[in-house]
Amino acid sequence: MNKILLAIKILLNIIILCYANKCIKIFKNESFSRGKYLSFENHKHNIKKMFIKSNFKVNIKKYNKSKIYLSNEIYVFDFSKKLIDYRLAFELQSFLHQSKIILQNENSLNISNKLELNKLKNFKKNLNKYDFCFILQHTPCYTLGSAADPNDILLDKINYYVEELENIHSNFNSDKIIQFINKHENIKNDLDKCDNYDEKKNYFDDFLYNANKKKIPIYRINRGGKATYHGPGQLVLYFIFNLKNYSSNYSQKGISSNCIYPKKHFATSENKEYHVLNENSKDNTTSIEHLFDLHKTINNFQKIGMETLNKFKIKTHTKDNTIGVFYNNKKIISIGMKIRKYVSMHGMSLNFNINKNFLKFLLSCGMNHNHYTSLHELVEIQKNNNINNNKESYNSTLLEKLTSYSIESLKMIFDAKVKVVDDICSIFA
Repeated sequence: MNKILLAIKILLNIIILCYANKCIKIFKNESFSRGKYLSFENHKHNIKKMFIKSNFKVNIKKYNKSKIYLSNEIYVFDFSKKLIDYRLAFELQSFLHQSKIILQNENSLNISNKLELNKLKNFKKNLNKYDFCFILQHTPCYTLGSAADPNDILLDKINYYVEELENIHSNFNSDKIIQFINKHENIKNDLDKCDNYDEKKNYFDDFLYNANKKKIPIYRINRGGKATYHGPGQLVLYFIFNLKNYSSNYSQKGISSNCIYPKKHFATSENKEYHVLNENSKDNTTSIEHLFDLHKTINNFQKIGMETLNKFKIKTHTKDNTIGVFYNNKKIISIGMKIRKYVSMHGMSLNFNINKNFLKFLLSCGMNHNHYTSLHELVEIQKNNNINNNKESYNSTLLEKLTSYSIESLKMIFDAKVKVVDDICSIFA
């Protein structure tokens, strides 16, 4: 009887082992077909551990893969001490924004003139290689975003007119790009002619004098948001970025689930390369649209401002259901963007020495002037100012530090290489 029981036990063990081996083979085959395998270059991994940890829901092998090359190189144009006419700055950033959109997917350039064709090719090469950030100040002006109410402007209507800039580069094509390239020297000259910022000058009195003398333009533009003031004492950063170039703009969960990494984790490198599913595939259920995180992207721009002020040991915060950066519940940084086909324009403005009398003529972002503050009003800055005997020298140093800290923060938040220049001709070289 004992021999029979022993024989039955042995037989059952053999059956269990055979069934287990069969299950393992099926599991391996299904895992590979479902994309449940991460490939790391030049590394050997324990396959059993890989399968246990994997939890992919997408059939990667079924679709074609495309590559995102994250070059992360930014040209920063430092015009921080210049007061740039708003229309001139808008025309320049709008041109670059439209050009990036048109030329990034344009393979055939139908231009017969060889000289102009070479100019366009060089320009396209720079557009694909670099993103652009402009740091500047503006002459006093008011702008209306897409959500602006005309009643937010509190100036007397006889003192202003609305100039439409939102469609300044409509029907844009390669011929118009060539025209703009050919006149870039004129734009450079116009930028050079702009006045330098003078903290001793009373810009508000000059503004009132001009407003009473003739009608001033109020610009309706293509950014999000409401009415906003720009002028001396406010540092503006415009971002003409291909936002797909930056891993910080993607959902970390989405990337980790749908990309094959050349390295074990995200890290700063000379040339990051991630494979994602082909966004043009009809069957693709997880495309770039699903990986790109707009909320995270906008938050990254807020982080640039917060990190910049943190370098002055100034603690700031954001608010739910609104965009911008606040100090003790008063707004110090405003953000308004336009994003089309993942390419951004417009950006952020940081008040560092603003005359708040300008804010009395509008409900800026729907708020009155008492809800805003400026860097020079903050206790943290005033303490340093009192230590320094020369106020003018300190204010000049404040602007220089603010510009430098902004560039450092941009570099850190977007994990980017940065090249600071002050000549726009480098874009077209």
